[in-house]
Amino acid sequence: MRMLALAATVGLALTAGGTAFAGPWTDPNGRVNFTAPNGWTVRPSSHPTATNVLTFDATHDCYVVGVANSVTANSSPDAVIRTTREPLAATAWVTTANSVRDLFPGNSAEVISQSVDTSGFWPVQRAQLRSSSGEVSGAIQSRPGFDLMAFCAAIGGSSTAPFDALFASISHPNDATWQAAAAQQAADREARAAAAAAAQAAQAQQQQQQPAEETDRRQRPRHRQ
Repeated sequence: MRMLALAATVGLALTAGGTAFAGPWTDPNGRVNFTAPNGWTVRPSSHPTATNVLTFDATHDCYVVGVANSVTANSSPDAVIRTTREPLAATAWVTTANSVRDLFPGNSAEVISQSVDTSGFWPVQRAQLRSSSGEVSGAIQSRPGFDLMAFCAAIGGSSTAPFDALFASISHPNDATWQAAAAQQAADREARAAAAAAAQAAQAQQQQQQPAEETDRRQRPRHRQ
């Protein structure tokens, strides 16, 4: 999975914009939606190709980002799903994380561990990262033409339990349409594969029958007239 270079996108506008109360948050620019944990503040800002949201309480800081990705803009939903089941390169994690400068000052990101959660419809890349200021949890997922991500830090040893729910709530406004298309594309792909397998099996059976029929023909007794 290829990612955009985000340093000039994410780092520009993390502290700009007004403050809103927590709960379901819908991006007016149509890039990323999520639900903030109870009692958290939501502070959005926008860039021409990205939406950046700081959501936080007294002991947690999270940055949620929806950014356009020209590399996947022409990809089908099914292709995006199949591609993103593969783990993201550690170098891509580092580059992306370092663009969130508040959590990774001085380009201090290091990958501790990473995995891919495929339990939902859209695969979610997960990672634990280390920065000069402590550990950070990260989640990245993709859609056709977009990357959705979040990076969260717990302050003073507070619980990281809210992060999983936040990560799970991240979505794109067009998800319902893409999911229907992906399901149809997957069904069509499986049908084509099944038809090809059936044709190959029929051809193999025919090739096996031909020598047997030829042998049987040769072994038949000839009757004299």
